[in-house]
Amino acid sequence: MDGVTLSLMNSFATEYDLFHLANDKKFEHFTAFSIVSSIHSEEFDTHELVTGNGGDLNVDSFAIIVNGRLIHDADTVDELLEMNGHLDVEFIIIQAKTSSKFDGAMIIALGNNVRKEVFGSEQLLPRNEEINRFISIKDRIYDNASRLKGNPKCRLYYACTGSWNNDVYISSVIEGIIRDFDDMNLFSRVTFTPIGAREIQTMYRDTKTSISKQVEFDKLVTLPSIGEVSASYLGVLPVKEFLKLITDGNDNIVKSIFIDNVRDFQGDNPVNSDIAKTIKEGFFDQFVLRNNGITIVARDIKVTSNKYTISDYQIVNGCQTSHVVYAHREIVSDDMFLPVKLIQTDNDEIAQSVIRSTNKQTIVDDNELLALTQFQRNLEDYFSGMHGDSKLYYERRAKQYANVIGIEKGRIISIGLQLKAFSSMFLGATHQAGRYQGTLLKSVNGQVFQEKHRPEPYYLAAYSFYRFELALRRLAVEDRIYRVFKYYLLLGFRFRFEEIKYPGAGSKNIGKYCDVLGAHLLDMTSVRNAFEECIDILSESLSNVNLPLERESAKSRPLAQEVERLAKSRNSAENE
Repeated sequence: MDGVTLSLMNSFATEYDLFHLANDKKFEHFTAFSIVSSIHSEEFDTHELVTGNGGDLNVDSFAIIVNGRLIHDADTVDELLEMNGHLDVEFIIIQAKTSSKFDGAMIIALGNNVRKEVFGSEQLLPRNEEINRFISIKDRIYDNASRLKGNPKCRLYYACTGSWNNDVYISSVIEGIIRDFDDMNLFSRVTFTPIGAREIQTMYRDTKTSISKQVEFDKLVTLPSIGEVSASYLGVLPVKEFLKLITDGNDNIVKSIFIDNVRDFQGDNPVNSDIAKTIKEGFFDQFVLRNNGITIVARDIKVTSNKYTISDYQIVNGCQTSHVVYAHREIVSDDMFLPVKLIQTDNDEIAQSVIRSTNKQTIVDDNELLALTQFQRNLEDYFSGMHGDSKLYYERRAKQYANVIGIEKGRIISIGLQLKAFSSMFLGATHQAGRYQGTLLKSVNGQVFQEKHRPEPYYLAAYSFYRFELALRRLAVEDRIYRVFKYYLLLGFRFRFEEIKYPGAGSKNIGKYCDVLGAHLLDMTSVRNAFEECIDILSESLSNVNLPLERESAKSRPLAQEVERLAKSRNSAENE
């Protein structure tokens, strides 16, 4: 492996606590992160993508993106169907080798195995649990073929540390594989991309830069000076210029720029259907009159003549319009414009006030605004006051720490992760934690992120997650399945080691309660002892409720109840 690729891979491994892995496994995680990040802009855990050893059909990692979300089990397909009413699917399949040569035989094997064993009906070769999970998701998708917006895309990659020079033989092999996949009539588009050292280096470096796009903006006015706002503009933007802002180099919609928008895309609801109707019926010139417009908040805007370079931006209002326009991008015309409000500010409070105000002008459930409350800012401040090995970083804003050098990625706690950890540990939603974030948030409405809540139990849940996540990463490959039960470990930890009944997140006694549990996380020996006991509680609980050690069992309410019962029993026995 060349020195540059090795250095970048080791930098990645240090950031994500993967340095203990052998180089071939590090490279699998490194390539999975780099390739999938080039297509999917949200945060993800490469442990959910890398397939492990043996029975992997030459697939070293895979990702399945449905409606812009990276999904890890078949039930999430149903949740997204319920929410959006349709499925827009992309399969990503990667083989990664540290070899400096592009191996034609391995490429052929990858194509044949995936085509026959994953997407075909053959079951001739051994398949590990991760590949079976891939197949179960694939089956659920095609079982709902009538709800597909179009046949799924399929992207295959062969990555190695050599140089890709358009080798004639390898190119012909790849062309044959693509033809074979096309003949299955399962996909709208199939690509097979050879990735060498230079390509993987570029992809990884791209993950370190914030999003920046240039558009031509002729029809606009500059608004008067506003306090804490560097610049603001109001105007209409040609829809084809707007599409530059919401798509990446692969013509995928960039989901990360909508994270500060309080609602995800709602699918084919009446409002969105009406927006689509305006486009499909050809009323392009009327679109600007019929639409409320887009609000964009950016940290930096550079202006040269009529060209505006917009960097580190979020579309904080207009998620629905953006997705509908994207879905119909092939038929829009040059005389279609969007009303746009463009604001430059690096003041978080101004940005959040814009988000709240623009979204309150439409019907938005208050539950969808939880992430924008004063509580979130207070929680961020509490996290920032921690030091040393207790330090965590609360990511209140999307990709807040993406470009900060020297931060261990495992210490970054997103709002979504905080929601899952707190809900699992204290709200009895352990069996729901693996669900889509929006679905979980609805199920714990009114119980989380409340103004009267104190920050201590939120931090405790996050820090417990961080400590146990580190321990899980060091498990042997054969014990990797325990990762899907990580939220059950938080539940077991709470009931095994608490000394008094949980007083509630708003209680004045919650700090002392959390201190008792936190004492078991202060050093590696204590953490190891607590982790091993929680694993033992989980294993015994699975046996007691007759559930196998597999991913589907992690959705079981009876399992959560048994973990709670058994942990309480052990706690009582120790204190008798």
